[in-house]
This record gives sequence, C-alpha cells and structure tokens, in this order.
Amino acid sequence: MVSGQPAARAGTTGAARAAARGGGDVHDVAIIGSGVAGTVLAACLARNYARVVLIDAATHPKFTIGESTIPFTSMMLRLLAERYDVPEIKHLSTFEGVHANVTTQCGIKRNFGFVYHHEGERQDPELRTHFQIPKILNTENHYFRQDIDSWMLSVAVKYGTEVRQQQPVTDVDIDDDGATVHLASGASVRAKFVVDASGFRSVLADKYGLREQPTRFRHHSRSLFNHFTGVRPFDDVARPDEGFPSRWGEGTLHHLFEGGWMWVIPFDNHPRATNPLCSVGILMDPRVHPEPDCSPEEEFQRFIDKYPDIAAQFEGARPVRSWVRTGRLQYSPRQTVGYRWCLTSHAAGFIDPLFSRGMSNTMETVHALTHRLLDAIRDDDFSVERFEFMQDLEQGLLDFNDDLCANAYVSFGDWRLWNAWFRIWALGQIIATFEVNRAYAQYLDSRDTAVLDRLEHAWWRGKAFQEDSPYAPVLELLREVSELCQAVQNKELDAGAAADTIMARLREADFVPPHFGLADPGRRCLDATFLDVLRMLRWGKRKAPPEIGRLTREGLTLFMKKRLAPGEFELGEEFRQYLAGRRWLGRKLRVPDPMKS
Repeated sequence: MVSGQPAARAGTTGAARAAARGGGDVHDVAIIGSGVAGTVLAACLARNYARVVLIDAATHPKFTIGESTIPFTSMMLRLLAERYDVPEIKHLSTFEGVHANVTTQCGIKRNFGFVYHHEGERQDPELRTHFQIPKILNTENHYFRQDIDSWMLSVAVKYGTEVRQQQPVTDVDIDDDGATVHLASGASVRAKFVVDASGFRSVLADKYGLREQPTRFRHHSRSLFNHFTGVRPFDDVARPDEGFPSRWGEGTLHHLFEGGWMWVIPFDNHPRATNPLCSVGILMDPRVHPEPDCSPEEEFQRFIDKYPDIAAQFEGARPVRSWVRTGRLQYSPRQTVGYRWCLTSHAAGFIDPLFSRGMSNTMETVHALTHRLLDAIRDDDFSVERFEFMQDLEQGLLDFNDDLCANAYVSFGDWRLWNAWFRIWALGQIIATFEVNRAYAQYLDSRDTAVLDRLEHAWWRGKAFQEDSPYAPVLELLREVSELCQAVQNKELDAGAAADTIMARLREADFVPPHFGLADPGRRCLDATFLDVLRMLRWGKRKAPPEIGRLTREGLTLFMKKRLAPGEFELGEEFRQYLAGRRWLGRKLRVPDPMKS
C-alpha cells in the first residue's frame, strides 16, 4: 500500500502556486513521461514556480524496472531535495525514509552481492564477492517502482504540476516562440520548452532521427524479466561460506555467468515487509546467448536448469506478471539537446541495469537540467547554448556506463578477471560517493551552489584529462584497465594475465584507500568497519596524495557530522527496524504471516 501522501504546507499548495505563476494557457515546461525522471523534474520545477505539465501515455501504477539504488544515487536525491526545496524527495534516499513516509512495499539493500557460476556445477563459495554498504552512509533501497513513481507524481501535483495521463503524444512542433505538443485525443499543449523523459519510444528521437544507426556503444545485451513470488533467499540454498556482515538476501544479488548475469531483487527481505514479490531478470550478450525459438518462460526455465543453485533458489517460485523479453537493449543518441527541447534519461539512451547506474545517471541529469530551466524561464531565453552542457553531460554518462558494462561482461568469462574488475568498480564507487558526500555537506553549510560545480564536471566522466589534475592517476588506471579488458575480448591477452596486471596496479597505486581490501584478491568482502574508517582517515591525512586525502577526509567526516541532524535520517524507523528483527521484542512490529494465521 502507498502511504504518507505529501501533506500541503501553508502557501505551497498546487492551487496557490498555479495562481501565483499566472501565464494563461502556455506552460513553461512540458514533460513527456511520468516515470521517476519526469516526476522528480516536475516536482523540482513546480516547487520553484515554473508552470509544468506532465504528459503520459499510460496511467499509474505502472510496472517498470530500475529498482535498486546505490549510495551515489541516494546522495543525489538528498541534494535535489535541498537545492530545490522539495523535502519529500529526501524520503527516497534511505530505506527507512521510504518505509516511514512513502510505502511499506519496498525491500532493503545492505549489500551488492556477486556469485559466479559454472554451468552444470554447484556454486563454489570461493567464487563470491560482496560489497557491504557502510551503515555510516545509509541503508539503500529496493524500490517497488509502481509505488515510488506514483507517489512522486503526487508530490509533483502537490506543487502545482498539471498532469495528463492516458494521453499519448503523437507529435511535437517547435517554433520560434515555443512548442506545441499534440496528443492522440486531438488536444494539444503549448509550452516554452519540452523535456522528453518517455523512454525508448521517444517522440522527439523519432521525429528528428536522433538514434545513432548503428549505436556507437560497445556493449551488447538483451533481457528477460518478471516479478515472482516464492523466490528463496540464496543463503538458504547455497553452500555455506565464511560469513559476511549481511545476508545475501538483504542486498541486490547478481548471479554471474559467462556472457551475462541475473538480478534477484527481493521486496520481502526484512522483518516489516508487506510485499511478497521479488524482481528477477536475466541479461545476456546475444552474441553468446542468442534468443531461442521458445517462449520467455521456457527460456527462463532452460536457463535456471543449467545452474543447480539458481534452480534451487527458484524451486516452487511463480512469475506473477506477463514476461518481458527484449532484443538488444543498447541505443545511443547523436544529439540530446536542441532549440527548446531536451531528451533525458532513457529517452536519450540506454546501456544495461548492471551496477544500478540508471537511476544515478537520471538524478545527475535532473540536478543539472533543473537550474538551467529555471534560469531560462526567468530570462525568457531558451537558446541552445544555455543547454549545451546537458549534451556533454548525458553523452558522457552514457559512454562511461558503456565502458563499465562492456568491460564487466568481458570479465564474466573468467573468475580471476571478474575478481579484479570488481575492485576497479568498487574503487570508482567509493571515490564518487566521497565526492557527492563532500559536495552535499558543503552545500548544507554554505548554501553556495558553487560547491556543486565539481559534481556537474565530474572527473570520472572524462575521456581526456589534464596531466596536472589530481585525479589523472585514477583516470589513467581506469583507461588502462579498459584497454586490458578490450584486449581480452579481442583474444589478444589472457584473462589471467589481465587480472594479474590489474591487481598489480591496485597494489602500486598510492591513491587506493587501503582499508577496503581492494588490492587483496583474497579478500572477497569489501567492507569498512568503524575502525577501518578511523584508519582510513589517518591514511588520508598522512599518506594519501594531497587531493585524494582531502577528498577522503571530507567525504567521510563532513557527511558523518550530518548523520544525526534533524531531517536527514528516520532514526525512529531505524530503531523500529532493529527491534523488528529481535525475536521477542519485535513481535508487534512485524507483519503477521498470513500462511500462519
């Protein structure tokens, strides 16, 4: 059930804001698509007195994927909430915030779990890697998207967004003064600017021929997905391992195999869960696993039958929706910005759900686009030059994610290479999270948007870099590792040799925080305890390169100081979740099991 609809505050109701804006029948911004990208953007714009209309061909609730968050995404949600004064968005940044204020239907995410399989064999506990999300940050989410997206739509409406559901867009005409959005009903909407956040079937992409043919992306994958009931926790069916800080079932589980991976994202993985469903999907390189001549359900069954531990996890499980099976998922834009229009999120391009970067990229885009639109509305100037940065940002995010996923799929062919690539991915996660932590804390203290410039010009999106940049060694490592993976893919280098080189580079690098265990191939759980954090702070002060050391210290300490600040965390819900896990103390906080009543 959806709970906690946003309550109106004095002077901030949708009606009051619409009256304050004026402007007749012409909207400032028309947004096509009411998914999380469209609704968050609409809420941020409308809260700041823009006249916004949100148009969608369907209606809520809607089945969609993109259900797993990462720390960077959650920090961007906090930043959006603060910068654009939409406090409801901050509820989405922690599991406890969602559970207390939005919906009880979401799952908890304490870790990224990766288990490597060989066809026809039991899964070997030695072939597992685990990235524990430090509790000092927050607890991540498994979003039940139909609830999350519907709730965000209500937030946008609260601040004055006009919504038109079940209104497919058939065309968009741009002229000197604005845009006319034509609807299938025969009606039309007039706006000064159009944002297309609709997805693959983008009206603007079709109209202007914006899809690259063929796509420039290296990566290849197709998908097969559904929601299930009765999926067993991997912990209950797998061979026991050395033990990790949290159970595999408390995080996003990735089953890895040559040529692809499978996600298992449970919504019922905590004591106060009310949702019995589990999101399941398989991503496969079609060059390795071409689509068979059978139904999606038959293909799924054939797949799990190859891997004994996966088959055991799905014994007795049942799909509850119509299957979705796609061809190759990757598509790229030759352009994302034009006069009075912008493609964003999946309307611009798509790579792969691996590493849960889709939502992260969306929030980076919304953050950068919102203030540019508000400035353009204020100045009544929608020239292309004002939005050229969005083109660089979105293309850079897509290219970065393409390299990330393409190289990961190469590594899936050999455990040794995956074990090394996993550490490169984790290093990027850690440094990027330090960066957004620091920016958020500094912004809270100063309210100076200049401190956010580093996020809009993030070093990790660059292909070229200045030799004197403090991050040049990091980028050089990422570039070298990418070249090694491509050499393996082209059969010019042995996977084991590539893995050895990557591990050697991690051991040599003076910018790698030592206390996560990134340079130790035998350490399969990457975790930072409180003692590790203290040691890392000492390393950042005494041994790390100056800028990396400063980033480490500030990325940890500045945000930790906000941990108990009012409005940052749902401490009461954190305590209730803790009690719910206690056998006797938590009985009244747990949801009764209908099968036992």
